[in-house]
Amino acid sequence: MRSVVIVFFILTLSQNFLFAQEKKHSRVMPVHPSYVLPVKHTRADSISHTVPQIKYVYQYLKNTHINNPATRYALDNLKRDRYKYYELSRAIRILRDYAENEHIKYMLNYVRTYFETVKAKEEAIAMIQERISRDSLDFYRANPELDSLHLLDSTRYDIFLNQDLEALLAFMEQDENYQWMKERSRDSVLITILGASDRSKNIWLNTGRAEYHRMMTENFVGDSIGGWIKVMPRGKQIKFLLDNDVYQTRRFAFRQEQPEECLLVASDSAYFVLAEMKIGTIERRHWTYYSDVSLSFGQGFISSNWASGGENSLSILSDLKYFATYKKRSTTWENSFRYRLGALKSGSEDLSKNEDKLEIQSKLGVKAFRHWNYATQFDMNTVLFNSYNASDRETVIANFLSPGNFTLSLGLDYKPKDNISLYLSPIAGQWVYVRDTNSVDVTRYGIEAGKRYKSDAGAKIELKNKHTLFKFLNVDNHLMLFSSYYEQPEKLTVDWRLTLNFRINYFMQTSIYANAVYNQNDSKKIQFKETLNIGVHFRF
Repeated sequence: MRSVVIVFFILTLSQNFLFAQEKKHSRVMPVHPSYVLPVKHTRADSISHTVPQIKYVYQYLKNTHINNPATRYALDNLKRDRYKYYELSRAIRILRDYAENEHIKYMLNYVRTYFETVKAKEEAIAMIQERISRDSLDFYRANPELDSLHLLDSTRYDIFLNQDLEALLAFMEQDENYQWMKERSRDSVLITILGASDRSKNIWLNTGRAEYHRMMTENFVGDSIGGWIKVMPRGKQIKFLLDNDVYQTRRFAFRQEQPEECLLVASDSAYFVLAEMKIGTIERRHWTYYSDVSLSFGQGFISSNWASGGENSLSILSDLKYFATYKKRSTTWENSFRYRLGALKSGSEDLSKNEDKLEIQSKLGVKAFRHWNYATQFDMNTVLFNSYNASDRETVIANFLSPGNFTLSLGLDYKPKDNISLYLSPIAGQWVYVRDTNSVDVTRYGIEAGKRYKSDAGAKIELKNKHTLFKFLNVDNHLMLFSSYYEQPEKLTVDWRLTLNFRINYFMQTSIYANAVYNQNDSKKIQFKETLNIGVHFRF
């Protein structure tokens, strides 16, 4: 009984010790709120349980392969704009499609990289071919001691070849893509070299390996010599090599040890002497000449039963120009000659003259400063044939030097370019001369009756400019103003000429010529004349 009590007491103490240890080391973990919400499925019968859906938006930006933002902005604008001309819209669309195609950039980068590796592929093919040749029939024939089994007598020559390498080479030779890339990767120009016999030899400068081409060359005497053209492996380089011991003439080909009877002997030793070189002298050309010739035609036909009426017409106009200019240091002398002659036939009337004017101008200038020149100028204009009154067709109103207008002036010429000239003359003399006083009324041109000429003095301004617009339109403008010191200020003489030449092709052009004149000696009103013609144009 005593033993039972002791055992019970020990068990009780051990149990209390275990509980005490568990209570001493136990910790209470706090419960934190969860931030993960449970996912609730959407029910068809309940809207309150709908779970919001997350949408991923992927926006594709165009033309990101173009680095310049201004170009991307321009492409967007061009796509929205509408142009009137179909050809222009089509051209813009073609270039825009090319610029917006991002695949071209990556494709060309790949092709460019592929081209750079073609040479490595060719070297790999050459290495494999060399390896096959070592294992081939030629290798065993060059080393008969290796053929102890007499395999060379067998008909199975392919047993000496490496079948795997042969299959790889066959694939490279038959692959169309590789062959196409190989041809395009040469990055060179196919050149043709002609030999002594005019036989052509086509050579690629970039083949990736050294190549030799045979050729024959010929000297001035007529002898030919053989040689070689070596294409360097690096490409775009060729080297010429001549034979050292073989020479060829028109009849013989022999070595340096040729017999004496085959030696060429010249009958005259002077034949091989170089002629004396003649050195020419270089001289500057001071005179320049050129001329323009224009022939224009006009025609109109109306049938006899044309309801609106009218008359047939035919017109022809010729415009001849000749220019001669002398330039030496600071001196310039410009001379021009121009003659316009035209005829018109309308209906049943006879052929009549509708244009007749001869103009001669000469201007001598000496450089003053910058674009200004001291200049003196002489002008003359008249007609060559009789001109009749439009009302009666019998009264002669003008003929050669009746009248003849002459002007001599002194002033400054501003010429910043060859096609622009502004002439300012404070001293200018003007004369009107009538040669034929019997046929021509001198009072018509402001000359007193019984006299042949009239003189005047004043100031003159003349402007000349020529321009080319739109590559097909040539504008020739000529304006002349003359103010007399003796006459009233309102008696200002103005002569303005404008020529528009529309170029059709190299020989043909359409021209519009307008001439406005205000001269109170001739008429109180402004005189105006205009012609429109199409014809041929030549420049010599």
